[in-house]
Amino acid sequence: MKKSTKGALAASAAGILLLGGAGSLAYWTADGTADGGSVSSGELKLSDGTCDATWVYGPDNAQAGQPVALIVPGDTITKDCDFEITAKGDNLAATPTLPATITLNQTAGDENPAPTLSATAAASYSVTPDALVGGKVTSLHDGDTLTAAITVTFPYGNATTSNANDTQNLVAQLDTLTVSLVQDDPNA
Repeated sequence: MKKSTKGALAASAAGILLLGGAGSLAYWTADGTADGGSVSSGELKLSDGTCDATWVYGPDNAQAGQPVALIVPGDTITKDCDFEITAKGDNLAATPTLPATITLNQTAGDENPAPTLSATAAASYSVTPDALVGGKVTSLHDGDTLTAAITVTFPYGNATTSNANDTQNLVAQLDTLTVSLVQDDPNA
């Protein structure tokens, strides 16, 4: 073969190799780094509550505002409890809540158990010195006092399942009432 033909074949083969291996052609890249820094998280807490010494009858009762002595089905009783708020966070918003169902435990040694004894709980909330923002606690309330006006209702009974005759002449202890602050989704 002639040298020119050999050269042409070599050049063609090199071209085919370059085209076939196009993904393996080199190119330049560069990376840079930046210090990620640090972030700090906020805080959401309630102190243990300090409550009024006694329960009083609710506004819908005949003895509204008077101390509770002996309840009967249909009574509503109230008590205010104060909690100190710790609320730190740029976009923090939390809703105060109280479980709607409560447990009543009869005094130890009571010979006549009352399985039909039942009650419900609800609360309304206020904050001093700042007002709630749309019913929410925010970082503006850090150090403020949350007051939970707790209402317990002993509903009218029926003959067999709720506050029936077995609830007469007994002593019952309400379980601990837990007020919570539940953070709201800031993107909702």
